[in-house]
Amino acid sequence: MKTLYGSIPDEIESLVAGQGLPKYRAVQLLDWIYKKNVLAWDEIRNLPKEMIQKLSGEIRLTALEPGEEKKAVAGGPTKFLFKTADGHFLESVLISRQDSSDDESEEAVVRGGRETVCVSTQLGCKIQCAFCASGQGKFTRNLTAGEIVEQVARIGRVTGKKITNVVFMGMGEPLDNFDATLRAVHILIEPWGFAFGARRVTVSTSGITPKILEFVKAVDGRVRLSVSLHSSIDEVRSSLVPINRRYPLKDLVSALRKINQDLKRDITFEYTLIADLNDSEEEVEGISIIAKPLRAKINVIPYNPIAEFPHKAPTPEAAERFCEQLKRRGLHVTLRQTVGRDIDAACGQLRLDRARRTA
Repeated sequence: MKTLYGSIPDEIESLVAGQGLPKYRAVQLLDWIYKKNVLAWDEIRNLPKEMIQKLSGEIRLTALEPGEEKKAVAGGPTKFLFKTADGHFLESVLISRQDSSDDESEEAVVRGGRETVCVSTQLGCKIQCAFCASGQGKFTRNLTAGEIVEQVARIGRVTGKKITNVVFMGMGEPLDNFDATLRAVHILIEPWGFAFGARRVTVSTSGITPKILEFVKAVDGRVRLSVSLHSSIDEVRSSLVPINRRYPLKDLVSALRKINQDLKRDITFEYTLIADLNDSEEEVEGISIIAKPLRAKINVIPYNPIAEFPHKAPTPEAAERFCEQLKRRGLHVTLRQTVGRDIDAACGQLRLDRARRTA
C-alpha cells in the first residue's frame, strides 16, 4: 500500500478529491506530515474523523517502524535502525554539533551548530566500496522517497530536536536510486514540504558520471553536491570504489568541470584517508591537480574500521600532516573528526550486524 510520506501536492489533492473533500484539506495533510511530522493518523487533529477513517483505509501514513538506537558517548552521533514494511533494516545517523557558527558551508554540516540527519537511500549498496559496510551485505532494493524522508521525520520526533541539515550519505548510492532521491530532495526543500534551505541538503555520490549532470540540472544546482574521491590514482580508486572501472576519473572530472564552469556550482570531495593506502605524497599531488582547477573543497575523513576491510585508520598526526600538505598547495581542506566509532557508525555497520544476528 502506498504511503502518505513521499507524496507530492498533486497526489494528495487527488486523494482528497476522491473522498469528495475540498482542496484545502490536502494543504492541511501536507502540513501535518512534512511540518509537524505526524507518525499516526490519530495525531491529526483538525480533519474530520470520518475523513481520517476513509483515508487510513486507502493509504498508509508511514512505511517504517522504529528499531534499535545506539548513542555514542560525550555528545557524539546517534545511530537509528528502522524496519521497513517488508521486514528489512535500514539505518540513519543524527550528528549534533553545538557550535553557534552561521557558516552554511558543506563542512559546517558536521562541524558547526547543526542537527544533521544522514539518510540512507537503499537497502544495501550495489557500488560495494571496499571500506564501506553498506556494500558488504546483500543489496535488497531501493528505498522509496517516502522511506527516505520519513527517516528525517522520525529522528526529529524521537529526539525532540529541530533538524537543520540533511545529508544523503548513509547506506546506498543516491544516484543509483535517482528518481526516489530526486523526489525526496524536492520534498525536503520545497515550501510545501519540509522547507529546508536547499543549501542545507547535500547529496553524495560515488561517481555515476552520467547521472551527476542530470541531477544537478534537475535541482537547478540548488542542493550541494559531494563526490566520493578517495584516491586520485585510477588503479587505487578502482580497488576502493569499483564503479571507477566503469566511470574513470578523467570522465568524472570532466563532468565536474562542466558543473563548475558552465553551471557555476561548487564541488566538494569526500576523501576517506586510509593508512598506507591513499595517504602518499603522490596522492596529495594528484588531489591538487584534480581539485584546484575546480576550486573544490576537500573533506578528509579518517577511515572508520570495519571487520571486512583489512586496512587501518591513520594516526591523528598522519591525518593532520596529510591535510597540511594539501593546504600548502592552496586547497580548501577540512579534517573531519571520526565520530561514533563506539556505535559502529560507519555506513551499514549496524544493519549488517543486525542482519547477521537474525540470519
